[in-house]
Amino acid sequence: MIYVGIDVASKKHDCFIMSDKDKNANMLITINNDIEGFNKLKETICDFMAETDDKVRIGLESTGHYSHNILHYLVREGFDTMLINPLLTNMERKASSVRKTKTDTIDAKSICMFLTRNKEFKPYTIKQYHNAALKSLSRRRISLVRQLSKQKVQLHMLITLTFPEYLKVFSSLYVNTSLELLHQYSIPSVFAKTRIDGLTNVLRKSSKGKLGIQTAARIKELAANTAGDKNEFYAIQIKLAVEMIRFLNSQIKTYNDEIKSIVDENCPIILSIPGISYVTGGIILGEIGEISLFQSPTKLLAFAGLDPNVYQSGNYSANNLKPSKRGSSYLRWAIHVSASVIIHNDNTFASYYAKKRKEGKHHLVALGHVSKKLIRVIFSILKYDSAFIPNH
Repeated sequence: MIYVGIDVASKKHDCFIMSDKDKNANMLITINNDIEGFNKLKETICDFMAETDDKVRIGLESTGHYSHNILHYLVREGFDTMLINPLLTNMERKASSVRKTKTDTIDAKSICMFLTRNKEFKPYTIKQYHNAALKSLSRRRISLVRQLSKQKVQLHMLITLTFPEYLKVFSSLYVNTSLELLHQYSIPSVFAKTRIDGLTNVLRKSSKGKLGIQTAARIKELAANTAGDKNEFYAIQIKLAVEMIRFLNSQIKTYNDEIKSIVDENCPIILSIPGISYVTGGIILGEIGEISLFQSPTKLLAFAGLDPNVYQSGNYSANNLKPSKRGSSYLRWAIHVSASVIIHNDNTFASYYAKKRKEGKHHLVALGHVSKKLIRVIFSILKYDSAFIPNH
């Protein structure tokens, strides 16, 4: 077997190549982080394989976006390539010497040694590529949702300052009709000066005929007698806040559509669980990655940070410990949201939640138990590719 360890960096990669048959047939090359460098590595590996007539295993650390391009290049070229947790290779490097040394060469060799000792070699797959896409899209979507929330708070503050009575007109400040009016007129003085027929036309068009002259008259009356701040410099702030909300909404919709497309194509079975939507399903699939990487539901539970802390010293062993909350916070959030929904849509989970509540557990504690049960269900349907059968 030929082993290739790649120490990934931003501009170049150090690659250590070794054979388990000929201990002296070692090679260290440095390649640029570009297509020419990737092709050079491919040619070197192929030459090495031709000389030894052996198979190859390649390993590189998971170092964020720096390892992305070379990983997918090697997978596309048909090489068995393993993405390794840097913590594991770090332990390998420390075990190889008592001296505190770290160089790119040592790191590349440590990855090779890890591959030789690791009997459960699990190469990166195309399925993992799609799950990585879901992970990236879902995390970016969460970031946009947070930005949207901040913009909504900002707009609410501005309306409270300038036209607090406007908040009584619509069920939500952020519905399309409300945003259209604020974008066109922004402040009370402009609302009050606008002709009622013009205001009515905007209302009818943006509400698709549901609102008309009565709402327009009410808005004009409220604007004329508002207790809000009459400074006109708020107008540009309100208008820009509305534009930002609309922009973020459109981006979130684009992300939603792409996530839906990937889930439908690669793992629609996750949607068989009541309470898991395309959004939460995309997060769950993206954060888990390849289910074969987890040997049991307990491993997946730990990855989500839902396993209890362990504290034991001498004869003392703590009880009622809180969840560790290590691992993926995104996965933990998606599981929590899904658990909150499934107790209202599936009798089995509803009964389990009710049982925990009867035991005197707080709502959040009971929901935590539901989350753990849900994790086991997710593990099972992904592991055995069998749809969940709801109990309505």
